[in-house]
Amino acid sequence: MPSPLSTDDFGMSFIKELPLRCLAGEGRRRGSALACATTPDEVLNELFSASYSGGVNGQGQGGAYARLYAWDSLYALMGLPAAVPFLEAVRQATDHRWLRFMAFTDWFHHDTSDAAFAVLDPTHTRVAVLAATDTDVDRDGLGWSR
Repeated sequence: MPSPLSTDDFGMSFIKELPLRCLAGEGRRRGSALACATTPDEVLNELFSASYSGGVNGQGQGGAYARLYAWDSLYALMGLPAAVPFLEAVRQATDHRWLRFMAFTDWFHHDTSDAAFAVLDPTHTRVAVLAATDTDVDRDGLGWSR
């Protein structure tokens, strides 16, 4: 972003302004989009669970691979290169602002496979979003939103 975003402005109203496929058509369905603050630990746990179990229909990656994929995703959300040591990534994660969000759109499956996170970097000039639904199947590239 060209100028820092206030942490007070980092919420669902801001996320809804981003050009995300997962939010297309938001407001046409009953209910509204929601966001709440979360922690990097909760994000990592969700990423690990999705990778380990593979979503609603299974097909998970298993222990070691699930951990690797979860950490790769967390690093990507923070914009960290793979060379950053694990403990440094943990320290840096606490300097970021983390949101979990959900929208009532046709993109989400509205079950336990839905996961959506946004993270604001410490400079407040970069926002990264990861939204996933039905994480065990990625047909036609529709399972992930950028």
